[in-house]
Amino acid sequence: MIIGRIRADGQEILICKLGPVWFNFTQALSDMRQTVKGVSTIPVKDVLTLISAGLFTRPLICRVAEFVQRYGRLDRYRLAPPELWLPPLRPGKVLAMGRNYRAHVREFDNQMPDVPVVFSKANSACIGSGECIKIPADCGRVDYEGEVAVVIGRTCRGIAPEQARNHIAGYTLINDVTARDMQRKAMGEGNPWFLAKSFDTFCPIGPAVAPADLFDWPPVIPVETRVNGELRQQSDTGHFIFSLETILAYISRYITLEPGDVVATGTPEGVGPVKPGDVVEIQSPEIGVLRNVVRAVD
Repeated sequence: MIIGRIRADGQEILICKLGPVWFNFTQALSDMRQTVKGVSTIPVKDVLTLISAGLFTRPLICRVAEFVQRYGRLDRYRLAPPELWLPPLRPGKVLAMGRNYRAHVREFDNQMPDVPVVFSKANSACIGSGECIKIPADCGRVDYEGEVAVVIGRTCRGIAPEQARNHIAGYTLINDVTARDMQRKAMGEGNPWFLAKSFDTFCPIGPAVAPADLFDWPPVIPVETRVNGELRQQSDTGHFIFSLETILAYISRYITLEPGDVVATGTPEGVGPVKPGDVVEIQSPEIGVLRNVVRAVD
């Protein structure tokens, strides 16, 4: 039960997977409300709207799927498997964790952190699965970094670790694309490296969001990265240095997290460069495949 967002017939809609079939969730939810409750509502077209209304839950998604099946409407709502996706939502903030897998810390010969290492990416860098990662010709080495990301569901300010679970709406995937040469130069000069993380298209996200209540707690979510079909990264969130509880409690001491904000939880070992023409696929069984082709731009 995952929710994504696409453009179909000129309209932005939410889609949901029922078994192997994708269907128009936006239309099904509107029809369910009209048929069952006799209420007409504005169509819901992005995940943040569901989250803000408290509707991004497994029970609600199951009720919509049950409505589709009970009333024999699957053929009416059925959609071809999408190749081009929109980001499931436009995050208010994109925060990310550095150095949260021990093997990744070692592969870059970095020091093990004592507290979470937090940085940010511009939300304007977000693109959906199927869109191109665009690399300017003069930016040097660019790396992929496959990650599981948390989508915030409730305002999160100064929480205790044991409260973290209640503030998570769901999980998605992120490719924390990084202009590595630019980042290293900035770090060597003692300057921020926000720009190296925030080029347009340097934050593929999706393809969909899985509701938090689809997983046990704490969740152990596998993540793999392939480049041109070759496995480059393989791990899961059980290998974190800092747990989700620790991450959200730490960030919320200083920064208020709001519904729709996204926190990328760090990348495992196996990070490497990409070049124009490469196909990067980040996948997790319950979330799907985030697929983007790399392209050079002037």
